Amino acid sequence: MFAALWSRAGASLTARLLRGMVLPMAGLALLLGIGGALAIHGAVQTVNDRILGAASRAIADSLSVEDGEIALNLSPAIFGMIEDTERDNVYYSVRQRGRVITGYGDLPSIAAGMRDTEVRFGSAVYRGRPVRIVSEGRRLSGIAQPVVVEVAETLGTRQRIERRLLLELAALEALLIGLTALLLPVAVRWGIRPLVTLREEMDHRLAVDLTPLSLDGVPAELRDLVAAFNGMLRRLDAALQRMRQFTADASHQLRTPLQILRTHIGVLRSAESGSAEAATSIADIDHASARLQRLVVQLLNLARADNAAPPVESFAPIDANTLAASVAEDHATHAIERGIELRFERSSQAAPIRTQDMLAAELLGNLVDNAIRYNREGGHVLVSVLPAADGIDILVEDDGPGIAMADRARVMTRFSRLDRDARREGSGLGLSIAEALADALGATLTLDQARSESGLLARVHFPNEALKADSIVTGSPATDTTR
Repeated sequence: MFAALWSRAGASLTARLLRGMVLPMAGLALLLGIGGALAIHGAVQTVNDRILGAASRAIADSLSVEDGEIALNLSPAIFGMIEDTERDNVYYSVRQRGRVITGYGDLPSIAAGMRDTEVRFGSAVYRGRPVRIVSEGRRLSGIAQPVVVEVAETLGTRQRIERRLLLELAALEALLIGLTALLLPVAVRWGIRPLVTLREEMDHRLAVDLTPLSLDGVPAELRDLVAAFNGMLRRLDAALQRMRQFTADASHQLRTPLQILRTHIGVLRSAESGSAEAATSIADIDHASARLQRLVVQLLNLARADNAAPPVESFAPIDANTLAASVAEDHATHAIERGIELRFERSSQAAPIRTQDMLAAELLGNLVDNAIRYNREGGHVLVSVLPAADGIDILVEDDGPGIAMADRARVMTRFSRLDRDARREGSGLGLSIAEALADALGATLTLDQARSESGLLARVHFPNEALKADSIVTGSPATDTTR
């Protein structure tokens, strides 16, 4: 199973976790093995050096002075310890000023430069084999020069103990890694069981069920994921609701002009060519088709506004003066046709905003179109740019009949028109489109009474951005006054 998961690393979460944990564990085991080997070597050396030191002290304690001469009286126990074959070969020597008193005369000495009663451990080679040597100085009563006792031991036993301990350490580490490799997939599958439960819950849902997933029993690590998924479900549900509302509104609004067209087409079929009845029907057909054309355009604009939400990366620094002037210039012909005076006033200082220029132009265009369309005959429309404390305001102001405060929230809803405007051209979508575009751009659209105390003032507020004046894209100003 381990080999299969390893070969498919990346194909599953279990395999990724297995590879991500076993490799570091193997590296850690290597480091622990190196550290363990050093610790084992040090422990074996310490224990055996103590035994070796005990042997040298036993020999030193057996030294005596008889008639001014040094004598060695080794007890059988000391000989037994020295000659114990289980502890490898043991050699000793007793020297005074380099002269061997007893023991192995050719045994290497490590006593050079040693103080009188110092104990020193070292390593050497004796008879072709590595040995561990302890050298101990001892002063005897009546002897002027100190005596040096040295005991050497071959390393076979030490090496066998180290090898055994190292093998046991390696076996434990291998067992740990093996158990981890075997148990980790089971632990991971148990750990991700909540994910499987969530997947099963989503699989059994109907396509139209967009209710959020329950957070009951969801582990803390998955709560953010489920919350993000629920947020996506809510956005998707809102988009579907807008689509359903759009479809219902479109079918309702299209039904009237289409019915008018069908009625007058029927009249034309029975009317005499050139008659007044035929002329009236043709005029009504023309009016209905123009209304239908505008309605279709507005519906398409509304659908686009609902799903605008451009990415922040598409926003660019522009000059609000240039934007507003361009929109006013585009609507100059429409204003002339309606007998409306359209003016533009630029800000006296730089007016930097950061937005998506095409959507911002469409937003302002809807407001200017509404101000022209619903104005009185011979009225005025003013487009102006004003710096605000926390951004830039673009104002579209007219001196028409205005909108009462109680009706301002209602006219922002789709297909909502005031009773007084029932005979005017329009579909009741202009302000709804403008509000949707403002939301998509992070701007704010508010309606207020015009400063002339008659008419309507539409204010689009673009939040302040830390932009330098020299980073603004400017263009040629539009005509300030159009009649």
